[in-house]
Amino acid sequence: MLEWERGAWLFALALVAASWTGGPSPVQAAESLPARSRHVEATLLSETDSLSPGVPVLLAVRLRMDPGWHTYWRNPGDAGSPTRIDWNLPSGFEAGPIQWPVPQIISVPPLTSYGYEGEAWLLITVTPPASLPVGQTLALSAKVSWVECAQSCLPGSGELVLVLPVLAAPGKIDSSLRAGFQRARDALPQRPPHTVQASTWVDRGKLYLELKSTEKKAVMLESPRFLPAEEGLIADSAQQSFRLKQFGIQIEIPERPRAKPLPRTLEGLLLAQSTEWKGTRKIAWEIRAARVPPPVSLRALPGSRSFWLMMGFAFLGGLILNLMPCVFPVLSLKVLHLVEQGREEGKTAFAHGLAFAAGVVSSFLVLAAILVVLRAQGAQLGWGFQLQSAPFVAFLAVLFFLVSLSLFGVFEFGASFGRVGQAAERMHGLWGSFGSGVLATVVASPCTAPFMGVALGFALTQPFWVSLLVFGALGLGVATPVLLFCTFPFLLRLLPRPGRWMEDFKQLLGFPMMGAVVWLLWVYGKLRGIDGIGSLLLGLVGVGFGAWLYGRYANPSRILPVRLLAGLAGVLVVGLTIGYLLRDATAGRKAEEPWVPYSAARLSELRAEGVPVFLDFTAAWCLTCKVNERVALDNAEVRKRFAERGVVWMVADWTNRDPAITQALTELGRSGVPTYVLYPPDPQSQPKLLPELLTPRILLEEIDRLPSPPIARPGAAPALSATPQVRP
Repeated sequence: MLEWERGAWLFALALVAASWTGGPSPVQAAESLPARSRHVEATLLSETDSLSPGVPVLLAVRLRMDPGWHTYWRNPGDAGSPTRIDWNLPSGFEAGPIQWPVPQIISVPPLTSYGYEGEAWLLITVTPPASLPVGQTLALSAKVSWVECAQSCLPGSGELVLVLPVLAAPGKIDSSLRAGFQRARDALPQRPPHTVQASTWVDRGKLYLELKSTEKKAVMLESPRFLPAEEGLIADSAQQSFRLKQFGIQIEIPERPRAKPLPRTLEGLLLAQSTEWKGTRKIAWEIRAARVPPPVSLRALPGSRSFWLMMGFAFLGGLILNLMPCVFPVLSLKVLHLVEQGREEGKTAFAHGLAFAAGVVSSFLVLAAILVVLRAQGAQLGWGFQLQSAPFVAFLAVLFFLVSLSLFGVFEFGASFGRVGQAAERMHGLWGSFGSGVLATVVASPCTAPFMGVALGFALTQPFWVSLLVFGALGLGVATPVLLFCTFPFLLRLLPRPGRWMEDFKQLLGFPMMGAVVWLLWVYGKLRGIDGIGSLLLGLVGVGFGAWLYGRYANPSRILPVRLLAGLAGVLVVGLTIGYLLRDATAGRKAEEPWVPYSAARLSELRAEGVPVFLDFTAAWCLTCKVNERVALDNAEVRKRFAERGVVWMVADWTNRDPAITQALTELGRSGVPTYVLYPPDPQSQPKLLPELLTPRILLEEIDRLPSPPIARPGAAPALSATPQVRP
């Protein structure tokens, strides 16, 4: 049916409804016929019984829920979907935004949602055009869509049509609806006093909301809880803490993992109890908080005990960082290089130590500057942020792998590893030591030592120059051991004389470096999945072959043409492999899905093959579905049993309307989600409907009751991974 035909039919129906008793009575004119889903009744109401040109009229969509059922606020929380209104108004009419009443907090551990039980009035102001002709009757229609939930969730919708006459004089308030509209106004959140200013910022995974009195008076609030208007900003189920300040209150709210960026103006509701001399009353304030940089604590400035304590923590953390598996080999090899140089160039040892320290400290300062600049632009980053980048993790894995091969003697960077960073063997010297310092910082970037976390967390909340000082202290701590050996050469005499032990020790250091490679492979797998690990391992094989080619045939014992050809071939192989890895690391990750999407044809095929199927009807807005996923379906033992018994997990995602899924639910005698069906291997056996609330025990018992799976045949569905995952 065309859109204008649909509108004409709705208009005609409204006229019939309005004239059923011979003319539009006030009650009939100010209230539409209700539209009802299985558990919610929706009605469109008008506060006045007529329209006037240019005079705004207050409308309401009234939702009445059956006992135990609820609908959702504009931010549904962990699960659900907000009520939506799509208007079909006469030309020139304008509808304002929904004025949402204060929601209830609906907790179904481990999830929390915001919504309404019983009855909810959603207010909307509609403004007719000033040139609207009087004497006519107009239809205001709206399609209202909602999600209704109890233990299961259903999508609901209705077409609402309200017919009102157009009169020259402003309309009269309908007496039968007066009390209802007044209650709806009273249910709206209030604006805080004009003397209270709100600001917000994000720091180290926490969102902070601060209210301050411009009159320098105490803000006496108890048990505050902030509900953002936009979903995806906070961990809705997490505990919110607060502390009273001299002229205000500060609320600390844990962020949601992978939270959205904080908007310039944070909108939401503040629910609390206000303590006054008259007693305690509940408040619901409509908050608009401006985003500001994290505040600077005056106690943290230089000259204070806190500042020097953090500087000490940073220095101590840098010292301990030298013992980490990724840093210790570089430090040790630099010291070994000093042992080799000490008897030949003892007078220049101090200069080498300063050059090494300069390389370390300057690299840490550059890293600090990058962090501060990116955080100032709104990025939520901390120490180790570069490990959130798959290309950088792949680069580190290749670098550590090459270092390991060099330590094992597969090839040599130069006359000794201590000269890493030299353009050629003859260019050793201060630049070589500086390059070693830069390398030490690069390999230290994935590591964290005790005391570092506190110091760096402090540094990233301070002014730029304070951050640089703290990072500089960290770099100085890393460089101190080498600097001590260079400043006091007699310390080198405590070490054994140069000999074969140095070569053995160097090879021994290759093992912690190789362990770091394994750890980076694990990190890369978290970023790119199992296919990414396979690609990186294949790349490391190529890098290893290039390094072996270079070390085997480009050494000084070979004639010059062989050296040149082998060197070029080795560098080319390594370069091409790194290019392949970077391209793979920057490609979009293919999501690993332990389930297969629903289709009736695929289900029939699996049943015909004798494959047991667990059919999961779910939706992103279904609160119970999400609880079941967290509690039962993501359980490792359940996933393992699925794999052992050859059960295929098939998901029918009803987040968006899908006629095929609706038809499947109807055939099963169900009309909403969650619905869980277990199909046995025998295609002649009837499927079993499982409870709407699942536990691991229920699933395990039902799976164990299945007959033994048939012998696998070519083309049969593969067993699913038992690795717990949360669906997006």
